[in-house]
Amino acid sequence: NLMKADSADELAVNHILDSLSAVSHIKNLIKEICEKKGSSVLDIADIGSGGGCPGIPLSIAFPEHNFTLVERMEKRCIFLTGVINKLGLKNVKVECSAADAVKEESFDLEVFRAFHPFDKKIIKLLFRMLKKGGYLAAYKAREEKILAEMEQINFIVKKYERIKLTVPFLEDHERNL
Repeated sequence: NLMKADSADELAVNHILDSLSAVSHIKNLIKEICEKKGSSVLDIADIGSGGGCPGIPLSIAFPEHNFTLVERMEKRCIFLTGVINKLGLKNVKVECSAADAVKEESFDLEVFRAFHPFDKKIIKLLFRMLKKGGYLAAYKAREEKILAEMEQINFIVKKYERIKLTVPFLEDHERNL
């Protein structure tokens, strides 16, 4: 019950392929941050990791970077640790704590799916964990929901980009980054 899926195919499409649908865009963000920092290794977090998406698929796509799966529920943390060990992922660790307990300026890039709708409290929390020059990459659904959320925080987030994503076998669902 960590991720909603009635079959292995649904799990693969709705969670794994969805997580990987942003790889080319995240690769561009990683490249930009690395150039700004003069570094080749970034600290990337999956905030509210749940069942490990998008963090685990992205950690496989970007094995040269350090990933932290931030999750507050111990049951999920145990599951995530087991998956990391079973897959032999050396670039991933689990931080079993609420996001507001994470050290300030910990991450160069924060990714998340279904973490929380954006509001003043959530965006300030996300920015607090972000290193200077870092980015947030939020997997979101419909454009009108994004516009409504961004309207609520436009006094904090002055500029953002919405990128339409295509998820194989999920063409009937709108996905955005």
